[in-house]
Amino acid sequence: MENKVVKLVISFGICLIAGYFNSLYALPLVPSWFASLNKPGFIPPDPFFVPIGLVVYLLLGLSLYFIWNSGTGNYKEKQFCLFLFISSLILNVLWVYTFFGLRSPFTGLMVILFLFAGLMSTIYQTLRVSFGATLLLLPYLVILFVAAYANYMIVVMNPNLPLF
Repeated sequence: MENKVVKLVISFGICLIAGYFNSLYALPLVPSWFASLNKPGFIPPDPFFVPIGLVVYLLLGLSLYFIWNSGTGNYKEKQFCLFLFISSLILNVLWVYTFFGLRSPFTGLMVILFLFAGLMSTIYQTLRVSFGATLLLLPYLVILFVAAYANYMIVVMNPNLPLF
C-alpha cells in the first residue's frame, strides 16, 4: 500500500512539475505577446488556460501512475511505455518553451507535431500495459489536436512572425 501511495505522489509530482515549468514560460506572455497575435476564434479565453492545463496534468499524473503500477504486459513493454510517456512530457515542455518562451509559433508547430506523434505512440503502447492509462490520455489527445491546429492557424494568420 505504501509503495503505491509513493508512486502516486511521484507520478502526480512529475506531471505537475512539467505543468509548473510550462506556466513559467506561458502565463507571463498570455496577456501581452499571445494577446497581440491573430488567433482563430475557437481558442478559449485566457482564464480557461490554467484550469484546462491543471486537469490535463492531473490526468497525465494518474495515467503515469497506472502505467508505472500496472501488472499487465512484460517488463520491457512497461519500461518502453514509461519511456514514451516521459519523452512526450518532455516534448510538451519543449513545445511550450518554443512557442511562448522563444515566441516562435513556427518552431512550436514543428515540436507539437513530434509531440503528437509521441503521444500517439504512447497511447498505442499503453494499450499493451494499462487500458486505464489509455483512457486517461484520450482527453489530452483531443486537447493536443486542438492545440496543434491552433498553433498551425497562428502561424498562418501571423505571416510576419519570424520562423525561428
